[in-house]
Amino acid sequence: MSNDKSFEPEIVVLYCQRCIRKDADVDVEADRASGFSVQPVMMPCSSKIEVPYILKILERGADAVEVVACPADGCRFLVGSLRAEKRIDYVRGLLDEIHVGAERVGISRGPGLSAQDLIELAAKRAEKVKTLGPNPMNKGDVQ
Repeated sequence: MSNDKSFEPEIVVLYCQRCIRKDADVDVEADRASGFSVQPVMMPCSSKIEVPYILKILERGADAVEVVACPADGCRFLVGSLRAEKRIDYVRGLLDEIHVGAERVGISRGPGLSAQDLIELAAKRAEKVKTLGPNPMNKGDVQ
């Protein structure tokens, strides 16, 4: 648990290109985030997200990862977002097992999201992570 009020988590948002509106300017909204930083990354499909990829993002310093996928019944690849959900659940279990905190990784779903919607999802993940403090994987001191 962290008591550091100045901690501003870095959140990586991996989002399916089909779940966001075409007119959304995610980079502009990400720059406006307050109390946390956001690194948005568009993916062709949430099914492309692999366990090692998520762990590497955390290892490289992100405090949390939020995956934004299509609704379960709205994926153009039929089961892509369901695969992503299973992978997220697996990573959350690993993070709990090594006492880093499952809340560092999450998944949200939604069709037609705006850039502001993505930032709000990142803000929710940031609030959950603030209680955990900075990512210990970043310093290499996870036990």
